[in-house]
Amino acid sequence: MARSDSDHTLVLSLGRNGRASYPERPWEEIEPVLRRVWEFDGRLRAWHDVRADVQAAWQSCDPATSLRRGRSGFSRAA
Repeated sequence: MARSDSDHTLVLSLGRNGRASYPERPWEEIEPVLRRVWEFDGRLRAWHDVRADVQAAWQSCDPATSLRRGRSGFSRAA
């Protein structure tokens, strides 16, 4: 696995696991926690480079967002 692939996997995991761990908290409260976790490993890309992707992964686990996607015509391919 290439470094960029592993970084992308970490980004997705951080966002999704952050949402699973704090489902009732808004992004604004949890972002500083996720940032500290990300920056703990100095070998990774800078937070400002991955923030948008982490937030997108966070929002993809939001039940309200999922409901809107389902209603707006996005298909769920099997």
